[in-house]
Amino acid sequence: MLLFLSVDIKYVVILFKMKFKNFWILAFWFYLGILLVIIISAYLKVIPVKLSTIPFYDTIGHFVLIGIAAFLSHLALKKRKVNVFNFTVPLAPILVCLFTMLEEFLQILSPNRTFDVVDLTADFIGIILFTWLAEKQKLQKY
Repeated sequence: MLLFLSVDIKYVVILFKMKFKNFWILAFWFYLGILLVIIISAYLKVIPVKLSTIPFYDTIGHFVLIGIAAFLSHLALKKRKVNVFNFTVPLAPILVCLFTMLEEFLQILSPNRTFDVVDLTADFIGIILFTWLAEKQKLQKY
């Protein structure tokens, strides 16, 4: 039963990609909504306490959540690159880095959050790794 469900989901995703030319844009905006809910939940201290029993859950969360944001945004922007000081760099990871640094530094102002260089480092490593993975992904032309 599970095998049939996974096969059906694959076909739905393929059909969805074929019908919606901007799949990565939709995926990015959907994910950004989820990410914002997680960030707001953290500021309001409504993240489940059970997560704290997982070792390094916060650092792993930063790595994965921000990494996925970099992956999806890089593909949503069709791997667009810009020149910065005569270096060609991908635009999306720069934007995700700026958003991440802003959010991390805003934690200094919050009584419920704490600024952590380890979290910021995990964010940057996630951005680099997931952007590299996005570079390996082929963009389909419709």
